[in-house]
Amino acid sequence: MAALTRTGIAREIAAAGLLIASYPLDEIARRTERFFDWGDETVVLAHGLGGSRANFLAFAAYVRMAGFGRIEFFEYPRWQSVADSASMLGEMVERISSNRAVHIVGHSLGGTIARRFAAIAPHKVRSLVTIGSPYSINHSNLRELAIFGDEDAVVPPPPEQLRDNMFKRAEVLPATGHLAILYHPQTLRLTATELRLNRY
Repeated sequence: MAALTRTGIAREIAAAGLLIASYPLDEIARRTERFFDWGDETVVLAHGLGGSRANFLAFAAYVRMAGFGRIEFFEYPRWQSVADSASMLGEMVERISSNRAVHIVGHSLGGTIARRFAAIAPHKVRSLVTIGSPYSINHSNLRELAIFGDEDAVVPPPPEQLRDNMFKRAEVLPATGHLAILYHPQTLRLTATELRLNRY
């Protein structure tokens, strides 16, 4: 992990403010979602530990502008095990899209849960994008786009020499920490590109 830079610290502070501000906006978003439910490909967004769907509001707007109108938010109890949360995600996927695979994007623990579900039911996952998500050195999912921040003190990127065996592709963004990575323009672009590449 690189030393914290002024830019990285400023981005983390700004991202924390954006996360806090997103909570009251979620009520408005819930009321308007029925107007955005279009298309036949579903993108599931899974928040990190202690977060909520509100953390993904700006991200969801970008994904919709990228051409994916059906957005679902996966929420889970913070005290639940990863295995139980992955099972819960599987039930949600079956309910919302029983006959088609879905695209899943997860931040932090949400990405770890998505990765676990993708290992259990690969036929149900069209795209897997993880953002600042905990991993194991023994981990291997060659369909996963993994995005990390080089100043992430919570989930540092894996060593460069191991990444090719762990992920389809791993991107490490400079001067970016654990919260800011969710709002980084490059994270948005990389995710949108991955989703488009895996369209039906």
